[in-house]
Amino acid sequence: MNEVKDGLIVYEPNRDLVHYLNGSASVIFALCDGTLDEAEIAELVAKVYRLDEPPGHHVQECVAQLRSQGLVH
Repeated sequence: MNEVKDGLIVYEPNRDLVHYLNGSASVIFALCDGTLDEAEIAELVAKVYRLDEPPGHHVQECVAQLRSQGLVH
């Protein structure tokens, strides 16, 4: 994993794949450490970006994509 100006680059050597995560996806990826559920992640994302409401649906979609790519469990 390499941090870049506007996100993260995650390389999977066993599949020879490179994933580019934008800033929001990078925050969500970092919070997917197995200790938080999606609602808690959405609350933290709302704080990071100073949102009025937690972006629950967007967090769910992002986590689903990260899971489908095998980046989180």
